[in-house]
Amino acid sequence: MTAPTAAPAADAPDTGVLDVPAQDGSRPVMSHRPDVLRDAAGGAVARLGSAGRLTQFRMAEEAGRAARRLRGMDDAAWFGLLRRAGERVGARLEDGDFDPWLRALSAVSGLPRRRAARGLRAAAQDLARMEEILATQSPDGTVAAYRTGGRHLRWSWRPAGRSVLVRQPGNFPTINIEWLQVLAARRPVLLSTAAADPFTPVLLTRELYEAGLPEHGVSLVHGDAPALRRLADQVLWPGENVPADLPPGKVKTYHFGRSRAVIGDRPPEDAWKRLAREAFAGCGRLCTNISSLVVLGDAASAAKALAGEFAARPVLPLDDPRAAVPAFPDRAVRDALALRIEREIAAGAVDVTADATGVPLRVDLDGRAFLRPTVLLVDPGSPLFGTELPFPFTAVAHVPRSKAVAACAGSLIVSVVGETDGLVGALAEEPGVDKVFAGDQFDRGYHPCDPHEGHLADFLFKKKAVLPGTSA
Repeated sequence: MTAPTAAPAADAPDTGVLDVPAQDGSRPVMSHRPDVLRDAAGGAVARLGSAGRLTQFRMAEEAGRAARRLRGMDDAAWFGLLRRAGERVGARLEDGDFDPWLRALSAVSGLPRRRAARGLRAAAQDLARMEEILATQSPDGTVAAYRTGGRHLRWSWRPAGRSVLVRQPGNFPTINIEWLQVLAARRPVLLSTAAADPFTPVLLTRELYEAGLPEHGVSLVHGDAPALRRLADQVLWPGENVPADLPPGKVKTYHFGRSRAVIGDRPPEDAWKRLAREAFAGCGRLCTNISSLVVLGDAASAAKALAGEFAARPVLPLDDPRAAVPAFPDRAVRDALALRIEREIAAGAVDVTADATGVPLRVDLDGRAFLRPTVLLVDPGSPLFGTELPFPFTAVAHVPRSKAVAACAGSLIVSVVGETDGLVGALAEEPGVDKVFAGDQFDRGYHPCDPHEGHLADFLFKKKAVLPGTSA
């Protein structure tokens, strides 16, 4: 086991390689033989501190003790702390204090640097408004319930555990809102980061402690955390591949939904620009991206209009302020995805953006591997129709109105554009559709106050019968 040592989280002055510690509460933890993250050219970018099994046991034990401290703070002090932390992140972004971290994040994840900064800023803004976000999820519409238990005459609203392990994906910084909501609900967080982005969680954790977070409100490890998986009372896990050692009932999965748009008659003039913006949100790496268009009329015309907007967002170097297309750190992953698309084209699909741009699907620029943003006109039976790919990609197909609801099953968001003769109500009734946005709200996308795969508080808390009722 690697022996941990306390160390500051800072750029190493001799090499320029970033030291990214684990966090045993507020204490940064490095190690004598840290893991090294590298860029696409194989150069060292960051050293990751590791937390051994004994350290993880201590983290879990201390998290259980911290739960009472978090709930002991009054609401004004607690949400004021979160607001200060969010404001600190925003201010330090503006001052350029995080530039080395953003460069490292871009080099490791393939995100354009300006987009990565925008994602971190959005996470900070959500942190600053947690009082509003959490109030929408409580049983009485107030944040006091997270502290008091929401007592009523015959029931009490209580935490379903003392600590939560959150596996944090590395697709885009905004997804950190998941563990920030857990913390805002006064549950200590045991955070397990992804190799693509260990940077954003560390920055947010540091600023929370600087703002006054009680000790062990958050602890953080990089990569796998088998001890924490067993010791945490609850687990939030991204995607559908849940580890076998997590028992049923302990786990909530998140961030694996697919989002679609239904195109009816007479869509508004700005529809294609707005749909493209949704497809490019988070550089195309979010579950809220428009991955498919269900077109009730002329699919070829719809695909051409959308491809024209995609063409206005070309592949650019990652440090270009206009860049919106991510690189693939692993060229083999890029090539495997390209092969899937090329097979569909060979089977009859039309790469509409090839005509709109004259740019090949595979792009190599500055030593990085990209896929050109793609609109693919397909048959609705295509395996790529409804598939979420990790870059700006939308499959377009004509679907008869009678089959439109079935074509949208399994969607996180369905955006209804134009006139669809009552289809909004039918989509809302479909159990396999989580959200339906229509009219001028069709591109609402993710909003932290909307139910998103349900409300997170419904997993973190339980209503318990208390008879006779108690005021204590």
